[in-house]
Amino acid sequence: MTIHSQSDKKQAILSAMLKLITENGFHATPMSLVATEAGVAAGTIYHYFANKDQLISELYSHLKQKMGIALLQDENLSLAYPYRFSLFWKNLFTFFIENPVEFKFLEQYSNSPFISTETRDDNQVFYKPVIDFLADGIAEGHLRPLPLEFLVESLFGHVVTAAKFHLAGTQEITGDLLDSVVKSSWDSVRTEEFSGYF
Repeated sequence: MTIHSQSDKKQAILSAMLKLITENGFHATPMSLVATEAGVAAGTIYHYFANKDQLISELYSHLKQKMGIALLQDENLSLAYPYRFSLFWKNLFTFFIENPVEFKFLEQYSNSPFISTETRDDNQVFYKPVIDFLADGIAEGHLRPLPLEFLVESLFGHVVTAAKFHLAGTQEITGDLLDSVVKSSWDSVRTEEFSGYF
């Protein structure tokens, strides 16, 4: 593999780390193996990253940014609240099933002891518009007055579960079934006033 530019080298290193961690896990992915997979000299990695932890943290940030862009695709402020909810839900689900390796890494790292609270909090900036959307939903009476963090994690868990079922081949979640799954998620958090929107 021929790598021409500095940005190409850095991207190759990030891609190699993503591939190897999802295949081998964190402990079984030494920097020397990442260098070989990326097609760069072992010392080259340290021109871009101080250590393995920084490399993994930057990979996480890169993927969270990518996820945030996908999450906000086709956002339309003129839509009624439940339909914006459905759009965000489906955007996240689509991102996960179209990027299964990235999805696996995000799940591994987010639930590992390696991620710091600071890293987790800092990367919320990439999907803050959706967090604000949920906070507004509570304030405006669309959503039940649950603690915001609990609400975010609960809804995220719904999407993750659906994506895992779909990717495992346990249940193909498309079309009418996807609409039903989204409605079920909506029904779990909406107030009684908005029961008839779907």
